[in-house]
Formats: sequence, structure tokens, C-alpha cells
Amino acid sequence: MFQRLCIHVIQRLRPVHAHLYLQPGMEDCSDDMDGPVEDIGSRSCVTRFVKTLLSIMEHGVKPHSKHLTEYFAFLYEFAKMGEEESQFLLSLQAISTMVHFYMGTKGPENPQVEVLSEEEGEEEEEEEDILSLAEEKYRPAALEKMIALIALLVEQSRSERHLTLSQNDMAALTGGKGFPFLFQHIRDGINIRQTCNLIFSLCRYNNRLAEHIVSMLFTSIAKLTPEAANPFFKLLTMLMEFAGGPPGMPPFASYILQRIWEVIEYNPSQCLDWLAVQTPRNKLAHSWVLQNMENWVERFLLAHNYPRVRTSAAYLLVSLIPSNSFRQMFRSTRSLHIPTRDLPLSPDTTVVLHQVYNVLLGLLSRAKLYVDAAVHGTTKLVPYFSFMTYCLISKTEKLMFSTYFMDLWNLFQPKLSEPAIATNHNKQALLSFWYNVCVDCPENVRLIVQNPVVTKNIAFNYILADHDDQDVVLFNRGMLPAYYGILRLCCEQSPAFTRQLASHQNIQWAFKNLTPHASQYPGAVEELFNLMQLFVAQRPDMREEEIEDIKQFKKTTISCYLRCLDGRSCWTTLISAFRILLESDEDRLLVVFNRGLILMTESFNTLHMMYHEATACHVTGDLVELLSIFLSVLKSTRPYLQRKDVKQALIQWQERIEFAHKLLTLLNSYSPPELRNACIDVLKELVLLSPHDFLHTLVPFLQHNHCTYHHSNIPRGKSNIRPPRPELNMCLLPTMVEASKGKDDVYDRMLLDYFFSYHQFIHLLCRVAINCEKFTETLVKMSVLVAYEGLPLHLALFPKLWTELCQTQSAMSKNCVKLLCEDPVFAEYIKCILMDERTFLNNNIVYTFLTHFLLKVQGQVFSEANCANLINTLITNLINQYQSLESDFSNQRVEISKASSTLNGDLRALALLLSVHTPKQLNSALIPTLQELLNKCRACQQQRNSLQEQEAKERKTKDDEGATPVKRRRVSSDEEHTVDIGDIKAEPREALTPTSTSDNETRDSSIIDPGTEQDPPSPESSSVKEYRMEVPSSFSEDIMLAARSQHTEEQPGNGKFEECKEFKDLQTSKDSMGAEEDSEFPSTSISAVLSDLADLRSCDGQALPSQDPETNLSISCGHSRGLFSHMQQHDILDILCRTIESTIHVVTRISGKGNQAAS
Repeated sequence: MFQRLCIHVIQRLRPVHAHLYLQPGMEDCSDDMDGPVEDIGSRSCVTRFVKTLLSIMEHGVKPHSKHLTEYFAFLYEFAKMGEEESQFLLSLQAISTMVHFYMGTKGPENPQVEVLSEEEGEEEEEEEDILSLAEEKYRPAALEKMIALIALLVEQSRSERHLTLSQNDMAALTGGKGFPFLFQHIRDGINIRQTCNLIFSLCRYNNRLAEHIVSMLFTSIAKLTPEAANPFFKLLTMLMEFAGGPPGMPPFASYILQRIWEVIEYNPSQCLDWLAVQTPRNKLAHSWVLQNMENWVERFLLAHNYPRVRTSAAYLLVSLIPSNSFRQMFRSTRSLHIPTRDLPLSPDTTVVLHQVYNVLLGLLSRAKLYVDAAVHGTTKLVPYFSFMTYCLISKTEKLMFSTYFMDLWNLFQPKLSEPAIATNHNKQALLSFWYNVCVDCPENVRLIVQNPVVTKNIAFNYILADHDDQDVVLFNRGMLPAYYGILRLCCEQSPAFTRQLASHQNIQWAFKNLTPHASQYPGAVEELFNLMQLFVAQRPDMREEEIEDIKQFKKTTISCYLRCLDGRSCWTTLISAFRILLESDEDRLLVVFNRGLILMTESFNTLHMMYHEATACHVTGDLVELLSIFLSVLKSTRPYLQRKDVKQALIQWQERIEFAHKLLTLLNSYSPPELRNACIDVLKELVLLSPHDFLHTLVPFLQHNHCTYHHSNIPRGKSNIRPPRPELNMCLLPTMVEASKGKDDVYDRMLLDYFFSYHQFIHLLCRVAINCEKFTETLVKMSVLVAYEGLPLHLALFPKLWTELCQTQSAMSKNCVKLLCEDPVFAEYIKCILMDERTFLNNNIVYTFLTHFLLKVQGQVFSEANCANLINTLITNLINQYQSLESDFSNQRVEISKASSTLNGDLRALALLLSVHTPKQLNSALIPTLQELLNKCRACQQQRNSLQEQEAKERKTKDDEGATPVKRRRVSSDEEHTVDIGDIKAEPREALTPTSTSDNETRDSSIIDPGTEQDPPSPESSSVKEYRMEVPSSFSEDIMLAARSQHTEEQPGNGKFEECKEFKDLQTSKDSMGAEEDSEFPSTSISAVLSDLADLRSCDGQALPSQDPETNLSISCGHSRGLFSHMQQHDILDILCRTIESTIHVVTRISGKGNQAAS
């Protein structure tokens, strides 16, 4: 603050005192600066004040003058005020005063200046109170204004081509050996920028002085430590940056570049780093470094012993490429394995890159001088190959390497490949370069595979597989992917090399010792499995011996893995290897014979535990893949179950029961669909392979699980929250269903997707039990319980199974039917269909099922009163439904489908109930309502038929004109597609046991229901297209009532016989009425057939002979999707019409009997 006050006062006094600054003694304006200075400035108070301040430096630093920053700032501001002020300071020889003050060369009477000298000796005890340690620490910053003041005064003393400094001032600045003042304050790093300006001012028009100063700078760099030399390099940079400027400036850049090699031996790293900074900025430096590459590249990039120097040389090479992106990307590169790809460079930049790259390629032959680990260590070539790898920006650079290939090979083999060195980083860098120079360059790969010496020896490469040594692991993680990548590229181009390599001992060693450690060597293991894929690949033109070689390779490798792998920890390797190697039944049986099932079970147990206990482990994909391999291996054993070795291997797999139980515990809503489906597929295969074992163990477990859920008060629904422990949760309780069937298509589809495969599995258990005659009471109870849960899904698996059993006259069948009818859950199942799920009756299988079983359990389902009430309710609902229909009903196709489906289901339910109970009186409005509804449906049919005829004519006209668009032509082909139903008949096949040798696929077994191979179509997949189909008139029979499926057991007594007779009359009446009509459409509703397909998609044959050909027909129809789409649009009205007609017939007869009884 005082300094600013003084400057302010002087500025106010300057107009009056400026002309007095140099009086007396300088009135003659002489340029002589060496005259007496005692009287100068004595006439002005300003100059007297300044002289007093300068005298402080002459007499040493006192305690009151510690604040040197403000002191020199005042003098600097004073000198900048004008020419008078600077001339006054020059006349007082202020420069020499400041230099002597800084250098501490005053006499012994002023020992205080020692505090500010560069000498590091200890201070006198009496001087410690003058300058504290804090001020000593910040001394350079305090003197920055002093250097700026000296530079300003030197420049102010210039008179055209020379300086007018006094001899004392010039001597203080440039005198002495080695320019002591310049050296000292540069070393202290005091205001290097102003020091540069000072040197410019001193050396202008004085080239010799400039050369001496540059020489002093390099001499100082050679003597000082790298840290102490930093300010000198900073000054060199500033001198190099100077361009243009006033005339007379010496060529500092040339002087500096000529002398740089003199000191590079003393401080090579700093010199190279400094050059790397200068080359992108200074064209002269760039040209000079580029032209002298032969003098320094090998010397510092390859031969030097210090890694820091070799790295600096690499960065200097990078700086030669005139591209900012090229330089920056190199600095950010972390892996030798990832080169620069397709970096856009200008033509001039590419020329420079190729010039540098050619020089480096030429050094490949010299590089072998530096690979002896005992002399040069194992890292000398790393920067060299690192930069060459980075230069591979296009195929051009890769092709430039081709002529130097043998130099690289002679460098690699044997001096790098054979010595037993655990971590040879030279080899790692070389292989990385070699790999990248071969990628996308078949010409370089061809150089390998066409050279017999190379192909013979390239597989010999010392690798230490010490998985506990972190340094070795990190080294292998970088080196092995490049090495095996080179081998893979060669195999992709040369089949002969592939066969040669596949039989090499080192490859089998790698499979055994490296692939089990995929977490430590992910890149290398990936390349090894790529090689394995190439080893087992077969070409059409392969010779027999080559195919045998592949078989032998697979056998050897599979056996190796089965011996060496630990299934509890190496599941990743097992999955990856078996996915490649297990291509045929022979391969899979080899796994079975060598305890592979036990090994895979161990892997599954570990994954099962991790899936439930380790929340951070994502093993779902591994589980699915492992189960897929399990499935293929298990399937491969089925055709050979008669062989003793296969049977023995399966018997030795004692963990199979526990394995199956763990599979069941993965069936819950937390597991994704692909995992659940994989588990169920494997469970099905297990049941088929060993039906007795799994029926004995799984059925009680499943029964207990479902009963537990039904009796538990804990709400258990679908959730994506991980269960606290493994659990089976495939129970569909009524409280869990959010919407009934048909209300929400998306919800229906999701519910079906979740539960369908599980219900298929239960269905399979039942079929297997029938085939093995092991259909126990527990299985019967489980079957009906699961069917009851699946009612909202409208699955017809259970009805179809029990309909077939009911039609079979064996003792086991009769006993099973008896057990079923005694189960109270079964009565609830039928009651639920008739009361809540009547649209389910549109499915012919379900309707046929009820015609068989309703009479057997009617007493358990409904009392007489309840049955009568339900009949009345149905009649009332039918009347109300008709009255609520829209007047333009015929124009709303969606409404037709929905309303017809509901009406048809209700009418079928009414027919069933009337077959077991004859009410005393029926609603008088029922028959008129049915008549009106029939008339409306026929009107809809007529309107539809007229529209069809009109559309057919339009299509024919367009087809004749040849103008049918492509899309329309496709639609037409669908519409005109005809299905000959006579050809779609289920041919009975001989029932096969699960152990049959001719039973090749899971679905071929006779114990499996037909149709399960296809996915279920959407129940509501309605199409707006109109389909036409030519069908024999025999289809006009009304199969909805299943007239030919009559009971063989008639129950006499209690009026039941009469009711059965009534029902048979009803069926006969419907058949006769249906036969009289000349209809071209099948009498099966589309919803029924679609549901049939959905329920029977897992079936492709009859498990039991059916006495109902029309049931067979409906099943067979499930193989034609065109038929379904046709019936969905058209058949619903036809079916509904026939149903109404039959109902009218039955109701009329019942009403007539009631009238006769009343009379």
C-alpha cells in the first residue's frame, strides 16, 4: 500500500520535477554513464528519495526491508513512468547495484546480503532475525520485479545498434566466467520470461554473445541434475519460440539445435522430451530431428539402458508425425494389443509417417542385438514395437512390413520363443505387433503358412502358466491373445496348418492349462476356443483321413477336459468346450462313459448355489447353456438304452434324483422364461430315460408342493424378487388370476407362456405313468389338482388324457377313473367349468370329456336344486344376452365372434345339464328367443356369403387382367387354399416304450400326447381375411356334442337310464339335423380348434386308441394353421346355428314330455 502511495505522489510531482531528475551533472545530455553519480538528482525530492531507496541495497538488507517484492515493484513502476526515470536509474548504475545485491559480492561490512545469495551455506546466528525462513522460501518470487527492471533498463539503454550501458553495468551482466549472474538467477528460476527478454536485448546485433550464452546454457544442463536443469530447458523453449521480431536478432534456434547433441549424453531423457515438445511447434526442429534419425533412433530407442530414455525416444518419434490426433491417441493408449485403426491422415502426414516407419522396419535386423535377457533385460524392445504397432493405421503399413518378415521371424525364433523366461516383455510387444500386422492382411498371414520353417516352429513358444503369480498372470493376459490370435489367423487361411496345429502337443497343453482359467486370461481363452472351433470344422471337400483326424482331436480333447476339469469351479470352460466339441451322439456318449454327467452335475450345483446365494453373480446364461448341453447329452443316450455300457453309465450317475429336485426349485417367477423352459426340457428327458425312478420321487414332491400352496394362507404370486431359498412355485391359485380368459389378450398370453410348459411336464408324467402302469393315487390327485389350477388357461391336456383313459377298457384305466371320480377336487373342477369357464366347452375335447364324466360325478357336483337353479340361470342369461345384442349385429365381426363364443358355451353347458337333469318346467321365452337368434345368425350367414361371392368375382376379374398386386396376390393364395380333411387323419401307431431303440426324439414316444412340438397360437389371433375351404359334406356332422362318444356303462335305477336315453336322443337329433344340412364348413368352432391346438401343441401321436373319430379329427386339424384361421372367421356362425337348432330340438322334446305329464 505504501508503494502505491509513493507512486501516486511521484506521478503528481512529475510534471514539475521530471526535468530536474538528471541535474546537476547531466545537463549536457552526455551519453557517458561512467561519470560521478553523487550529485545526480540532488535538485529533486523525487530523485533524492529514489537514491535513498537504492542505497538500501548498497548497505545491505535491514529488518525493516524484508518486503523485497514491494521494494522492486516500486522501482520497476518508477522506471516505466518515462525516459527521464529510466535514464536517471541508468545514470546511477542501478543495474550493477542490483546485480551485486543479488550476487552478494559486497564487502564483509555487509554480511546481510548473504541471505539473498545463491550460496546454501548456513547463515550467521545473528542474521536469523533479519529474514525468516518463510521469506527465504519465497525469495525467487520476491526478486521477479528486479529481473524485469534490469531487462527494462537494458532495453532503454539501446541506441540503434548498440547499448549505452556503463562498463560496470555491462560487466555485472555479462562479465565473469560462465555469465554468473545469468546462470544464478536462471538456476533459481526467477522470471524466466524476462530473462529471455534480457538475453534478447543483450544479444541483438551481437551473435557472438548469443553463441556464448547458448553455450553457457548447455554447459549448465550438462552439469546440473535433471530437476535443477528444468529452468534452463524452459529458457531454451522460449528462445526457440522467438520468430520475427526486430532486426539484428541472432538465430538462436540454429545455435540450440547444433549444441543439443553435446549434452544429450548427460541428460538424454530431458533432451528428448524437450525435442518432442519442439518438433510439432518448430519446423526447423522437426526437419532437423527427422533428417538425423539414423543418428539417434537406434541409440536411444533400442540400445539405451534406461527405460525412461527409450520411452522418451518413442514419444519423440510420435511428435514427428504432424497430426494432433495421432499424437494424442498415442498418449492415451493403454494396451499394446489395440492399434490405431483407420486414423484419417493428410497425404503430407502419411509421407512423414512412412518415412519414420521405414526407418524402424529397417532396424528389425539390428533388434536381435538387444534381446539377450542376460545382457539387455527383457524390456528393451517394448517402446520400439509399441510405436511400430501404433503406426499400423491402414493396410498400406501392413504391406510395407512384408519384405521384413524374415527379420521379424529371426528375431522371434529362437531368441525370444525358446528361453525359459516367465515374463519376457520383448516377446509380448513383438507378438502384439505381429498379430496386428496380420489382421485384415492375408498377404502377411500367407508369409507364415507358406514357409515350412515357420509353420514347423511357430507352435513352440515358452509359456509359464503360474496362476498364482500376479506378474506372470498380467504378462500372459497381454501376450497370449496376440500369440493365439496369430495361430487362429493362420488356421483360417490354411487347412493343412490347421490339421498340423490341432495335433500339436502345445495346443493340448494350452487347452488343459489355460482354458480352465477364463477369468484370468479372457482374451487368450477366447482365442483358444476360436482355434478349437476351427479344429473341428468340416469342409465338403475333406478327405476321409482328415475327418478321422477331427474325430480323434475331439476324442482327445473331450477326454482331457473330463480328466482335468473341476466341475465346481470350471463351468465356464466346460460349457464353452462342450458347446463346440459335442456335435454327434458319439461325442456325447463319450461324455456319458467318462463320468461327464457327474462333472456337469457338479457345475450345475455350483451355479444353482450362486444363483440363489450370490446376488452379484449373473449366472443365468451359464445355467441355460449348461442345461442345453445336459439335454443334448441325455437325448443322445435314448437310442442306445439297450446297450449295457450306456445303462451302466446312467446307473453310476447317482446324483440324478437330487439334480432333478434342484431343477424343480428353479421353476418360479424369479427365474426367466428361458431358464424355466430349459429346466422343464431336461426334466422331461430325465423322466423318459428313467421313468420308474422319477415317478417314484418327483410325484410325491410335486403333490406335496401344490397341496402346501393350496393350504397356505401366505399370499404367493408371480414376483421378480429372489426367493429366500430355492423353491418350486408353479401353482396358479384362483386368487392370483387378475382377469378371466378372453378379457385381456396380453395377460392371457403371458399367463399361458408362464404355465404351459409346466402343465406339459405334468401331462408327460401322467402319460409315462400310464405306459409304465404306475398311475398311482398320488399322481391322480396331483393331475386333477394341477388341472384345476390350470382352468383359467383353458388347457385341454387333462380332459384329453382322461377321455382316452375312460375309453380304454383295461383294469388300470378303470381303477384310475374310479380314483379320479372319488377325488373332491375333480368335482370342483367340473363345477368350475359349468359355472365359471363355460367358454372352455367350445373345445371339443373338453365337451367330450364332460359327456363321459358328468354322469359319473353329478351327485358330487350339484344337488337337484342347484342343478335346476343353474339351468334356470343359464336360460335367463341366454334370453338377456340375446336382448342385449346390437341391432346391426351382422356388421360387427368382432362382436359376432365374442358373442357367438359365449352363447355357444352357454348352450353346450345347458345341453350337458339337461342330460343329467330334466326340469319340471322351462322358461316359455326360451324357444322363441332361440328361434329369433337362429334367424339373426342365418341372416348374418347370408350377408357374409353374398360378400364372399362379390369379393371372389372381383378377385377373378383382377387376376384375369393380370393386375393383382404382390401383396394381394399373397392374400389370394391364402384365401383359395383348400384343405383336404380326408388326408388329415390320425393314423394309429404302435405304442412305444421309453426305452425303445427306434425312439429317436423326445416327442416321438407314444407316451407323449400329439402336437406339443409347435408353439400355441394366440387364442384371439383373429384375422380380417376371408378364407374359403372345400370340405367334404361328412364334416357337416355336429361334432360339438360328440355323438359317437357314448358311455359304454349305462347306470340303471333312480331314473338315470331315462336321462341317459334323453341325452342320446339329443345327440342323435343333432347328428341327424346336422347331416341334413349341406354345409361346406366343418362344425368345429374356431375358438375350440385354437384352444385345442394350444392345449395339444406338445402332441404328435395318440397315446391311447380313441373311440371317437371326430375327436381324432379335431386333433388332426391342429396341424393346419390355414384351417384354424378359416374356421375362426366363418365356422362360429355355422356352429352356433347348429347348436341352436339342436338345443331347440331338445328343449321342444323336454317341453312336450312336460306337457304330457301335466295332462
